[in-house]
Amino acid sequence: MSKEEIDILKRALAREKASRKVAEEILELKSAELWEANQKLARAYSEVESLLSKTDSQLQGVFETIVDAYVVADINGHIIKMNEATVSLLGLKDVNDSCNLMELVQPSEYNNVYLAFNNIYKYGGSISDLLVNITTKDNRDIIVQINASVIYDNGVPIATQGIVRDITKDKEAEEYLIQSENRLSTLIRNLDSGVLLEDENRKIVLTNNKFCDLFGIPLQPDQLIGADCSNSAEESKNMFVDSKGFISRINEIVEKRELVVGDELKMVNGSILERDYIPVFSDSKYRGHLWSYRDVTLRRKYRHNIEAEREKYRSIIANMHLGLVELDKEERIIMVNQSYLNMSGYSEDELLGKVGKDILLAKADRDMVEERMYERKKGLTNAYEIRVKNKQGERRHWLVSGAPNYNFNGEIIGSIGIVYDITEIKELHLQKENLLLKLEKSNDELQEYAHIVSHDLKSPLRSIDALVQWIKEDNKDKLDDMSLSNIDHIEKTLEKMEQLISDVLEYSSVGSEDKEKTNVNLADLVDGLCQILYIPEHIKVNVVNPLPSVKGDKTKLQQLFQNLMSNAVKFIDKPEGKIEIDVKSERGFYQFSVSDNGIGIEKQYHDKIFKIFHALNKSKDSTGIGLSIVKKIVDLHEGKIWLESEPNKGTTFFFTLKK
Repeated sequence: MSKEEIDILKRALAREKASRKVAEEILELKSAELWEANQKLARAYSEVESLLSKTDSQLQGVFETIVDAYVVADINGHIIKMNEATVSLLGLKDVNDSCNLMELVQPSEYNNVYLAFNNIYKYGGSISDLLVNITTKDNRDIIVQINASVIYDNGVPIATQGIVRDITKDKEAEEYLIQSENRLSTLIRNLDSGVLLEDENRKIVLTNNKFCDLFGIPLQPDQLIGADCSNSAEESKNMFVDSKGFISRINEIVEKRELVVGDELKMVNGSILERDYIPVFSDSKYRGHLWSYRDVTLRRKYRHNIEAEREKYRSIIANMHLGLVELDKEERIIMVNQSYLNMSGYSEDELLGKVGKDILLAKADRDMVEERMYERKKGLTNAYEIRVKNKQGERRHWLVSGAPNYNFNGEIIGSIGIVYDITEIKELHLQKENLLLKLEKSNDELQEYAHIVSHDLKSPLRSIDALVQWIKEDNKDKLDDMSLSNIDHIEKTLEKMEQLISDVLEYSSVGSEDKEKTNVNLADLVDGLCQILYIPEHIKVNVVNPLPSVKGDKTKLQQLFQNLMSNAVKFIDKPEGKIEIDVKSERGFYQFSVSDNGIGIEKQYHDKIFKIFHALNKSKDSTGIGLSIVKKIVDLHEGKIWLESEPNKGTTFFFTLKK
């Protein structure tokens, strides 16, 4: 190590010794100050103990009689003396337990408490109603109220004494009350009724938005608090139809101070208000009153409409031709209308309270009616026919429609029945049945007669035809051209006459046979007709869309298509003939069409061609019965038939058949 380095080290050691010496001197000085402070503190504590010992008898009396927690503490917060109430409040073991009150103060409150006590130590005075959040020794968070004062010795503060109260529950109750008041205030502000609370001097204590809206007040409810309502009626009287009555009624109500409910007010704008008045008393002393206003305009209109509807239906029920009867759960009659009285022949007094089936019902229907009544008690509706005997002893037939009757709670309380007298209808039905039987018998006789007549008519025609043939053969070399022409005319006339007789027989036969309907494949049916009908080579038959199967009489359906197709072939006059058969599916039925490009039919004859013997073309092949047969077959299958046609362009026949 060099000399320079040794010198540096020596200087450093010298500085360290100097610093250590200074530190020791400072420490000696501080220790002296601390010792002196400690001595002062000991003297002060001794003085407090001396003072307490001097006043111990006086304090003991206070401690024994005071109910609240009473405590004495030094200026640093250490408890010197306390009573049992303090022990219980602070969660201590006993009155001798040691505790520093500042240690119980919650951190957020510490600064406020320190400043409060520091001020009274410096400037004197006392602490009143200081609220502090503390945590007790047994870990309970509570709120305490402190009232304290300083204890002096020769003008020097040496301790504090005070009363500590647990106000936790009081604060909770106060907070709950504030919240309740806030909720109540919010509720009142948003009520659908206008509210006005006045004190005994008619000053506004509380009101809400609805009140301001009803009376057109352009202010917020808070702005009206404290306003004098003595002249408010005079100011708003013109808003009401009876302005004078509005003022006098308010004065009368306020003067009497009696409860008023449902006071009605009609306003000029058409609104109707309903007003309640509630006087407020406390210890039998009048404290003000509460007004409540409700806009009942819609309710009154609804009530008026309901009354009008009720009156309307009451009038309908009273005058309708249907009998109306209402029964209770024991089937006793509790209401009938006039029509029911007219139908039964009894008066209202004779029926009310009675069991209707015991008075009117025929014995044969009693079991059935009891079963229907049982169903109604189970919530079912039903309709049935009964036989009754009215007061005059006449046997009548009634159609009854019954339903359960419910109250507002959905409970069955009886039943309601609507009665229709169908006696005349039943008689007409019987007459109809008799007529149908007679008609059926007549049709059978007519059918038989038609066969006999056709046979009897055809026999002489055949004889005439044979005679004409014999004359023609026997005199073929003797007859001139005129005679041969006349004979030929006779032959054609005989042939047409025989065809006419056959067509009449066929027309009368349509519908006479009641065959069971079967599924008929119309595609196969039409294809078969194309094979057996004579269709010239210049005429083409085209089925546009596949034909369906329908339920019907196959023979009659074949006649239907055969007549329409033959009719089309007969009246095509074009070098290239065309017949189209098509079908279109509709809801519940098929729509068929058979069209041609023939001579067409003028519109004025469209309704006539379906009538028997109406042939528009007087050719030898037409008897005027074919289309009549077609219509009759369509009618038997519950369909419709019509046509569209233009002369020289062609005709389309449309008809429908049920699916």
